[in-house]
Amino acid sequence: MAVAVSMMAGCLGLSSAWAQGLNGSARVTLDFNDVDLAVFVRFISELSGKNFILDERLTGKITVFSTNKVTPAQAYDLFLSALEVRRLVAIPKGDVIQIVQVAEVPPERNAYVYKLKHAPAADTAAVLTNVVARSLNPLPVTGGRPPLRPANEFEAPVQIFADKATNSLIITGTRSDYERLVSIIRSMDTRRNQVFVEAVIMEVSVNRLRLLGIDPIQGLAAIKQGSVLGLVGFNRIPEEIASIAQSLTGAGSAAGSAVNILNTPSVRVFLQVLMSFTDANILSTPQLLASDNQRAKIIVGENRPFPTGQAQGITGGTLVTIERKDVGVTLELTPQVLDNGLIRLEVKQEITAIAENVAQTIGSGSASIPVGPTTTKRAMETTTIVPDQQTVVLGGLVRDNITFSERKIPFLGDIPILGWLFKSRSQQTEKLNLLVFLTPHLIQDGVEVVKLNKKRREDMEPMLQENRIDETPLVTRTLDRLLSPAAPPVAAATAYRSNTAHQSGSLGQSEAALVIDYDLLARLKKAAKVDADVIPVGAGRSQPRRPSLNAQNPKPDESER
Repeated sequence: MAVAVSMMAGCLGLSSAWAQGLNGSARVTLDFNDVDLAVFVRFISELSGKNFILDERLTGKITVFSTNKVTPAQAYDLFLSALEVRRLVAIPKGDVIQIVQVAEVPPERNAYVYKLKHAPAADTAAVLTNVVARSLNPLPVTGGRPPLRPANEFEAPVQIFADKATNSLIITGTRSDYERLVSIIRSMDTRRNQVFVEAVIMEVSVNRLRLLGIDPIQGLAAIKQGSVLGLVGFNRIPEEIASIAQSLTGAGSAAGSAVNILNTPSVRVFLQVLMSFTDANILSTPQLLASDNQRAKIIVGENRPFPTGQAQGITGGTLVTIERKDVGVTLELTPQVLDNGLIRLEVKQEITAIAENVAQTIGSGSASIPVGPTTTKRAMETTTIVPDQQTVVLGGLVRDNITFSERKIPFLGDIPILGWLFKSRSQQTEKLNLLVFLTPHLIQDGVEVVKLNKKRREDMEPMLQENRIDETPLVTRTLDRLLSPAAPPVAAATAYRSNTAHQSGSLGQSEAALVIDYDLLARLKKAAKVDADVIPVGAGRSQPRRPSLNAQNPKPDESER
């Protein structure tokens, strides 16, 4: 039941003449101390000439004072403020004004668009939707108490949509809910670090490893005893090379200790030692660039068909169904940047190959059934923590390499039966150990990208000279312009992208974009130690440098455009 209150002259002891004398410029003094809510509403109705509907369930006392005289309009504003203190609100409905509780008023919902800078819109929308769903659902409690809700409860249902084309979030809800979500979005929309991982996957003879002081069998035994500090790899270093290892790594590695984290110079020297022997085989040298906590995957191999079944056709032929599978080297990495320059690597490495000298059919003649090729598989899956620009070595995957050889005297060795007097056959079994070298490089800004590109360029220069490649790569010419003291202004500098080779699988945000400004150019010159006139590219280069953009050569030649 509702009570309709209208303006009535003489109510509350107000004389008719006084009520008629009130106008927009009249002033009154408010002095209400602990009066009923209905009485105060009736007074405001007489003073302002407005009609109110007050729910009879809304009871209680109210206190309003004004030290100075106020106009009817000011008195009405004080009335609305007093209602707000009681968590009440006045809602106009035609010629009347309803006074209800705030909880009964449907909040005003609007649509807002938030442009993300770094975080992907789809992933961010999924996280925010989960947060909103948990906040709107009450927490169950035991007993007769009402269910509890979180302190950050949203006022109304909130909907979040992701626009992948513009990498934006579309949020529908109240203004307060939107502002609450914006504070969460800003903490999530940060630039993620990137990790560039260099990998070398190679096979080395176990006999040759023993000569270098590496005993995989001792490594396996040490794991059972719980004495290995890291992964299976370098476990026993003889005294004659312990001093070399100490000078390379800069750490005192005593004999019998587990050494499987090396710095960059030691890895290069060790690989050169291994490659000096003919029984070291590099299977792959993949390079991956992945964002923090983003999976990167590369596959180098073939996609082979494997029969999965066969059936007799209507015309009498045989129908064989096949399934294609990847055969080769697969490397999957998920980096996570930790504090103090440490990088956590989740490594999943797999090598599959077609087994030789294995029958691909069952039966013989017309009754033979194709079963497809047989594959060998070597895989490892582990997690390790590596310092930035240090190398971790994973090993211990040993396989037997069986080699058949035949030696004979030409023509005489081909004579049936008697030919065995002039030929011999031998079978040699060799154990090969699989080693995986992983070197992560943390990339936090554009300076690190340029440093990495400069290093790759210096590593590429000897190969270009050896193969007599006169035309320098586009990256080299671009870096020359960027690192030159007379670089073009920022408005003319073009942003470029540095991509890795073709990689199979999802790399996420595995490319780095660089925009050059003046501050960055100054830091680049200091980091690269660029000379004022010449940028050294590599030692022993005999070809003259192409002119770059400087004061003497204001225009580039045709080859550099």
